[in-house]
Amino acid sequence: MRATGLLKSGAMKPQDKPLWYDIYEAFPPRYEPHYDRSPVIKEIKQIFYPEDVIRGKFYRKYGSPGIISLSDTSPRSSLCQLFVAEYKHLQADSSLTEDRLMEEAALALEARGFYLGHSRHPPKVNHPEITTLEPEEGGSSLAGQGKISQVRLADVFKESQGGEKL
Repeated sequence: MRATGLLKSGAMKPQDKPLWYDIYEAFPPRYEPHYDRSPVIKEIKQIFYPEDVIRGKFYRKYGSPGIISLSDTSPRSSLCQLFVAEYKHLQADSSLTEDRLMEEAALALEARGFYLGHSRHPPKVNHPEITTLEPEEGGSSLAGQGKISQVRLADVFKESQGGEKL
């Protein structure tokens, strides 16, 4: 090793030796690393945890939830992690089939306000109108009247432009 020769010859001071030197000296590799040595060919074992299978099914069915920031230090769990925890909780409590466990876990998350599929979201109301409460002419309060008028955004713009048509 080059660092050992430099230390023995005095070309490198002991306080300047690399950080890894003591560890390398205490635990040397079985075979000295060398550029022309052929690599050891061995089978790499696949490591799967039960959660990995659940995650795979989650992403296959619901897709990616979008961007996940790894630098986010808040203790929030990802949507997938919440799903896995709910799935495991249901799996421990009952003897449902895998498909039914997936469905029940999704329903449990929906009950908590996390919607997984776009088709499962509650319907959005896309009206160009805004409903507001306004007093009728001559009245100052809506307490006894119960009248609701609808204001369209186009009308608001017309009024702000001085009655001009858009």
